[in-house]
Amino acid sequence: MNVQLVESIKQMILALPPEEQNWLKAQLVQKSSHSPAQVVDLNSFSGTIQLKQDPLEFQHQIRNEWA
Repeated sequence: MNVQLVESIKQMILALPPEEQNWLKAQLVQKSSHSPAQVVDLNSFSGTIQLKQDPLEFQHQIRNEWA
């Protein structure tokens, strides 16, 4: 990460009132305490599908519906 950006963020955090600094710290601790995601074996989902239309043509068709 850019050193200047980190320093800028640090200065903004230090400029916050103590209550807001404590709230921010609690939010960061809460986010980091989540357990890591489970590893899922995706091989059980492997296989092929039968398409009735070219995927790019389908994508263009769907996108044109929004225009």
